[in-house]
Amino acid sequence: MMGQRVLVFGISGVGKTQTCTDYADRHPDTLFVSASSLLTAATAQSGESLRTASPDEIRNNQAKLASALADFCAGREALPVLIDAHGVIDNDSEFVRIPVSAIESLSPHRLILLEAAPAVVAERRAADARPRPQRPIDAIAREIAAERDAVKSYARALDLDLAIAEVVPGFRLDTLLDGPG
Repeated sequence: MMGQRVLVFGISGVGKTQTCTDYADRHPDTLFVSASSLLTAATAQSGESLRTASPDEIRNNQAKLASALADFCAGREALPVLIDAHGVIDNDSEFVRIPVSAIESLSPHRLILLEAAPAVVAERRAADARPRPQRPIDAIAREIAAERDAVKSYARALDLDLAIAEVVPGFRLDTLLDGPG
């Protein structure tokens, strides 16, 4: 994985941050950052205000990601990077799809999509201290489907490998990133 950028997608509450943090903690030469923290640093706005912005503002903010990622990686470009990302953002009014150009600007080598059952996502969101959109199970199921559709379209458009995995108890990114064994 040396020097690779791997985008790890999934909706809010699926377990991306926990899964990526677990991997990075056990692989100290792997950098981990979330797209929202990059944008928070680049815009001086809170993650919640970035999430609830208008669709045009959300899409416009994505143009700042590549520069913010370059700043984050400065001097450490040879290290692999896991980037916690979203293909769609629930801004409390609609699902805003992130343009493929924003994904391409991050120069990813691989894409991973993490999913979980809608009821599990709802439970995780309710238990999290961070602000999370609380939605009925059917709305979460629609968001999961929209995320999957967006990420599959990125993989096709950018000709990148896409791995899809369900986050269940004991799940680790190791098999997807390091291969079997």
